[in-house]
Amino acid sequence: MSEEVDNQYKLALYDELPVLRGHASICGFAFYQVQDALEAEAWTSSTADAFSTALGEHHRTAGDAGGSAGTALENRYDSEPDKVPADDARAHWAG
Repeated sequence: MSEEVDNQYKLALYDELPVLRGHASICGFAFYQVQDALEAEAWTSSTADAFSTALGEHHRTAGDAGGSAGTALENRYDSEPDKVPADDARAHWAG
């Protein structure tokens, strides 16, 4: 039987979880900043109203996509073994 070593792929997935959450947080903050400005009447017109409606939809879909990506990454992490054979590609994962 082959020696088992740390699963570098699983460790790389773990390292990416906070990065993904950070990007999602930054994106969400940007959407909120623009929505707040629009609600404070920084731009008022029928075009601004259409933009605001579209922005709200993009904010929702971006949040859904971010949540799905986070869940997929977490599920993949959870399904990976902690140890793999030394000759497994995941033992030498370099990202």
